[in-house]
Amino acid sequence: MAAVMLHPGLWSVSRLFSYPDGREAPVCLPEEAGTEARALIAEMQGIDPVRLENEYIRLFVNAMPEVPCAPYGSVYLEGTVMGESTVKVGDVYRKYGMAHEELADHIAVESEFLAWLYGKAGEAPEAEKDFAYLLGHLRQWTGSFFDQVIRHDRLGCYRRGAELARRLLADIA
Repeated sequence: MAAVMLHPGLWSVSRLFSYPDGREAPVCLPEEAGTEARALIAEMQGIDPVRLENEYIRLFVNAMPEVPCAPYGSVYLEGTVMGESTVKVGDVYRKYGMAHEELADHIAVESEFLAWLYGKAGEAPEAEKDFAYLLGHLRQWTGSFFDQVIRHDRLGCYRRGAELARRLLADIA
């Protein structure tokens, strides 16, 4: 079975906004991901794991009075977590036999699935159609998400990640 080619920009976006569990092995990006993405991931891996995890939790998981940068598309598109758009995105995942623990429209999950689906898109018209749909969905809400990250990040690495991710998503044809 041949390996599926992952889209390096989408894979980078997924890695930049994945939960930074300090116990995991360092994540390597493919050479095609570009120097800036690899350097930023390496920088993030060099930050004290507790400090990085605390900032991730404050930005994306749990802060009072509210989470400043909800990483879910439905928050920006529908004003709620687990909206109709979340269900539609999850339906596409299930079509390909993909399961996930996080909500389907979490930026890291959606970007990772899109990175994988990119390699399948050349094989089947349905995959190409689904890739275009999900990329459009991701682009609809991430501008607002990135604005929030830039506004609220205290470490600087998530701000730079949002700026880089914005450019990476804009460059996908």
